[in-house]
Amino acid sequence: MKIGDWGIKIGAILLACFLWFHAVTEHSYTREISVRLIVEDPSLDAAAANQPVIVANRVPEDVNVLVTGRGKDLLQLEKDDFVLRLQTEGKIASRRTYRLQLNQIEQRNAELNVQLEEIIAPTDVEIQFDRRVEKDLLVVPNIDLQIAPAHVRVGSLLAEPRFVRIVGPESVVEMMTTIATDSLVLVDVREDVDRVVTLRQPAEKLWTLEPSTVRVRADVQILADNDIANVPVKIYNAGERSLRADPEYVTVKVRGGVDVVSSLDPHLRLYVDFLAFQSGERGVQKADHGTDFEILEINPAQVNVVSR
Repeated sequence: MKIGDWGIKIGAILLACFLWFHAVTEHSYTREISVRLIVEDPSLDAAAANQPVIVANRVPEDVNVLVTGRGKDLLQLEKDDFVLRLQTEGKIASRRTYRLQLNQIEQRNAELNVQLEEIIAPTDVEIQFDRRVEKDLLVVPNIDLQIAPAHVRVGSLLAEPRFVRIVGPESVVEMMTTIATDSLVLVDVREDVDRVVTLRQPAEKLWTLEPSTVRVRADVQILADNDIANVPVKIYNAGERSLRADPEYVTVKVRGGVDVVSSLDPHLRLYVDFLAFQSGERGVQKADHGTDFEILEINPAQVNVVSR
């Protein structure tokens, strides 16, 4: 058989398939589709302006609906071509059951020629109402930073903004004081962290957040040591006495982020407690200096206390 004969046969097969598909898709069929359900809160009016009402229970996200149309139209259906919008009305702490109706369904794609036949499930929705309240929540970053060797995180993990506004049912919102971010694990971190992360919300979505994302930052530096000379030693609990340490200045070895230890002020708040000194304790003490660096060594570690 010649190559040209193969081409004619393949062309004929493709044409037959096209004609068959065209004929099939011109027929009318019935199909069950999923339609997104939007439950709207009761509208605000002048009488209820001081006590706005909100839907306070979980509702289905979708409704199964039976539709009829040509095969080609049914094949073109997408998730957002229809939406069932339920407008609710109710008072605080009340419940109400709504029967879902076909006339509540909005068709968003005007080019589709399909007919809505029947709502399959759910056919009704129970709604519980509560007072709508707003509140500011502290953001808690749920970030696991695994810092690389010879590096260190300086300061805390910061969220920007630190607080977000939550809007939801009073029974839920009033129990909340913080909101966590989605979990994030970063390994072998060697440089500053600057990430946008989503705030964690439950599946039932009973509230809204503004904003729904925050920026999380962390200062990561190379770990370094540094010697700081001429650090003064003060005398505590000396009363009316005029005393000084001897020597009055010492050298301190510190370890921390390279930018931190290279710019430390010599006044690191070292001291000798005179009451302890009278009991034989001559060691130089260090006041709380935070967690951005650590003091490794004080030289000399012990001093005398003498009159000025």
